[in-house]
Amino acid sequence: MGSFLFSSDQKQALRMSRHLAAAMSLLVFTFICVLFYSNNLFAIGKLTFSYILGFFWAGVFLFTLTFRLGLNQRFADPSLTLSQIVWGTTFLLTITYLLNESRGLILMAYFGMFSFGFFKLRFREFLSIALFAILGYTLIILYLFVYEPDRIDIKLELLRLLAFVSTITVMLFTGSSIHRLRERTKNQRTELQEALELNKTLATTDELTGLYNRRYFMEKLAQQKALSERDDSDFVICYCDLDRFKNINDTFGHHTGDIVLQKFADILKSSIREIDYAARFGGEEFVCLLVQTDMENSKKVTERIRDSLANYNFSDIAPSLNATVSIGIANFKEFNTIQETLMCADHRMYAAKRSGRNKVVFSDEKTAE
Repeated sequence: MGSFLFSSDQKQALRMSRHLAAAMSLLVFTFICVLFYSNNLFAIGKLTFSYILGFFWAGVFLFTLTFRLGLNQRFADPSLTLSQIVWGTTFLLTITYLLNESRGLILMAYFGMFSFGFFKLRFREFLSIALFAILGYTLIILYLFVYEPDRIDIKLELLRLLAFVSTITVMLFTGSSIHRLRERTKNQRTELQEALELNKTLATTDELTGLYNRRYFMEKLAQQKALSERDDSDFVICYCDLDRFKNINDTFGHHTGDIVLQKFADILKSSIREIDYAARFGGEEFVCLLVQTDMENSKKVTERIRDSLANYNFSDIAPSLNATVSIGIANFKEFNTIQETLMCADHRMYAAKRSGRNKVVFSDEKTAE
C-alpha cells in the first residue's frame, strides 16, 4: 500500500504524506459531522447529507490522484497547499450553513484547517484564505437572517463572527510569522551549505588554477595505492615543470605568468580522463595521477600535454610569448611505494630539463623523447 501511494521521489513522497495528514484531519471532521447528524443537529435529510459528504470526499480523492500521478508538479506550488485549504474551508462552510443552532461548534475546525498553511503559505495567500472564510461565514449569517430567520439567533451569531474574525486575525499574523521564520531558516541553511561547499573547494583545490592542491592529491595517491594493491592494477604519476618560468615572470610580468599557469592547467584538465587527477604542487610544478593505465598510454597522454603547450598561441597575451614543459613519468608497480614513484617521476622531469627541456622522459636510461 505504501509503495502504491508514495513515489520514490522524496519530495513527492513528502507532499503525499502532508496531503494524507490533511485528509486524516478532514476524516475526523467528517466523523464529527456524522455524530452531529445522529443527534439531529442538521436541517437536511440523510440522503442529501450523504451526497454532500461524498461530493467533498471525491475532491479529496482527486487531490490524492493528482499527487500520485505527479500532475501536481505542473503547478507553481506542487504541494497545492492553498487549493487543499480552500477545498477544506468550503466543506466546513457548507457544514456551518447546514447546522442549526450548534453551528458555532464547527468553527473550531477552521483553526485546525488553517494550521496546515503555517509552513507553506505567504502572508498574501494566508490573508486570501482568511478573507474567504470570514466572508463565507458572514454571507451564511446574512442569508439565514434574511431567508431563514427561524434558524438563527442574530446576536449570538454576530458574537461568534466577532470571535471568529479575531481568532483568524491572530492566526493570520502567527502563520505569516512562522512562514517568514521558516524561509529565513531555509535561506540560512542554504547559505551554510554553500559556505561548506566553498570551504571544501578551497581546502582541496588551488585557487589560481582550479586544479587539486598538494594535500588532496596526496590523499588520492594513498587511496589509489590501496586500490592498486587490492586489485593488482597499476597507475602512473606524471611530474610536470614549466621551462624557464622565471624568465616569463621577469619578462612579461607575474600577471602574464599566472595566465600561463592557468592555460597549462586547462591543457592538463582537457588531456586527462575524468577518473584521473591533476594538481598544482606549487609554483610552476604540476603532477597528474593516471589511474588504471600503463606506461605506453601515459607516454601518449604526456606527449599530447607537452605538444599542446608548446604549440599554444599566446599572441593575444604577448606576441613573443611561448611556453614549454618538461615531464617525467613513473609507474607505481616499478617501485611499489608512493614516495619512490614520486621521486622517480621528479628525477626524470629534471632529466628532461638537462637533455634540452620541452621533453618527456619515461625511463632512467637515456631515452628522452
